[in-house]
Amino acid sequence: MQQQEWKFGAHTVRYEPPDVAVAVFSGNINLEEIKRAVELYGEMAKNGPFYMIADIGQSQLGAEPRRYLSENGKADWFKGTVYVGADMVQQTFGKVIALGMLFTGKTRFETTFVKTLPEARAWVEQHRLKQLKKHG
Repeated sequence: MQQQEWKFGAHTVRYEPPDVAVAVFSGNINLEEIKRAVELYGEMAKNGPFYMIADIGQSQLGAEPRRYLSENGKADWFKGTVYVGADMVQQTFGKVIALGMLFTGKTRFETTFVKTLPEARAWVEQHRLKQLKKHG
């Protein structure tokens, strides 16, 4: 899959080969928008699991969209998720969503929280190296 970018509402999702998706969410994320995001994640996962970097510092996710993400996202899609700019409430919800996805899939993926996009990219690189050592 080549680099692609999608925009919906105030949000963007960009796929960066070989295996990174960067989502930037701004403002309130409604149910239709989270459905679109989940649909995109599923499409990207057809090429294999990927790292999800989600910049959520400037966004809010209500109860209904959060439940949808937790019930419809698949753990098997992700190698790891990195939330950028999350406050304490968002960190709690991020962990809850990851737990919800564990029940829908066979694989476990790591979820972490960082302050900046460069930190997120550094985490992905470190995680990749760790996986190579583990499986290589």
